[in-house]
Amino acid sequence: MGLLHTTVERLYVVSAPLMFLAYFPQIITLLKNKDGAHSTSLLTWFMWTLALSINTAYAAWVNGDRYFLLSTASSLLGTALVFMIACYKRWRIHHPLGSV
Repeated sequence: MGLLHTTVERLYVVSAPLMFLAYFPQIITLLKNKDGAHSTSLLTWFMWTLALSINTAYAAWVNGDRYFLLSTASSLLGTALVFMIACYKRWRIHHPLGSV
């Protein structure tokens, strides 16, 4: 193994937690949002969540690379959180607490 190979391998391992952390500004913005998250595209976040679900399944059952699995699963968690929070905010704006 050469230096380049080792460097890329180590950077790849670190990229998964960094990718997950990168979703937090969007998550915090959505949690603070009061207008139903209308500026967030549900279709886009759904498609990213779907694609990463497929990638994670591929990593788990076909590829077998644990680092690839960690990377895709952490990104899946981030996109799924953003998508679910945006859906909840969108739903909540039309169904306020206390309304029957």
